[in-house]
Amino acid sequence: MNDPTIYYTKEENDFLTAEIYVFSGTGNSLAVARDVAERIDARVVSIPTLMTRDRVSVNADVVGFIFPVYHKSIPLILKRFVERIRLEYPAYVFAICTYGDTPGLAVDHLRDLLRKHDIELAAGYGVRMPYNYITPKATLRGFFRSFALRQVPVETQKALVEAAEAKVASIGAAVLAHERGTFERTSDILTPLAERLGLPETLGKWAWMKIAGVEDPPDLPFIEIRQVMDRAFWADEACNGCDVCARICPVQNVEMVNDRPRWLGRCEQCFACLQWCPQEAIQFRRATAGQTRYHHPTVTLADMLWLSPKS
Repeated sequence: MNDPTIYYTKEENDFLTAEIYVFSGTGNSLAVARDVAERIDARVVSIPTLMTRDRVSVNADVVGFIFPVYHKSIPLILKRFVERIRLEYPAYVFAICTYGDTPGLAVDHLRDLLRKHDIELAAGYGVRMPYNYITPKATLRGFFRSFALRQVPVETQKALVEAAEAKVASIGAAVLAHERGTFERTSDILTPLAERLGLPETLGKWAWMKIAGVEDPPDLPFIEIRQVMDRAFWADEACNGCDVCARICPVQNVEMVNDRPRWLGRCEQCFACLQWCPQEAIQFRRATAGQTRYHHPTVTLADMLWLSPKS
């Protein structure tokens, strides 16, 4: 396995006091992490490569977390990672979430989680990127089976990526100045209201289990129950057993059995297996076949495999 502590540095022999911890499925968050790292002279650390450790000691003056928004909140792997880290001395801590529609309450949730571990988040930002998850079609009949990849036109993708680069430039300047007090969240009033009413833990769980076709879901919080949504993944006849899906999975949730992928029930819903399959053979239920896959235009498969614990 590659050394998980250094992915990018401005100069090979620089002494760095800034570290960015990143989790990424299609490369959006990795692209942001690399850009910010260059601007603040930091090194990028892959969160998945550290998840076998019971404790992660952090020795840096500046610490960043960069991650995608999942269901208007943080990914489960980020929650589990924060529960492992220990800051060896006080640091300036910032976060950047990447999102397709809305930053939701992800920064708020991370801020609350960090406080439980005596870490204060100085600032949290959102960067909009091309949408890379599933959305429903405009239909009532078979609604839960209609969820498919949102097809974002290439020109729209380019515009979003360019706007993201401009936003990251401003974030980099803010981090260099150690600015505090910015915590970006959704502008709509329904998401915080739904949170207060506990809807993600009731209606949200029920709906997403229906979408994934899970008929016997375990009794787990919403952030954890999403792991079993991998029951909706399958490989069609185009699968050639290349095992990219198994190697790219950030939580080692895919194993190859007789040259076919099998999912193990601890999925992050990052869709890396589906989006990066060279044959586009991996599907989510029945509506993703033939759809265009997405990954960030500056991120390669080799980059993503480096982030994986199987690299």
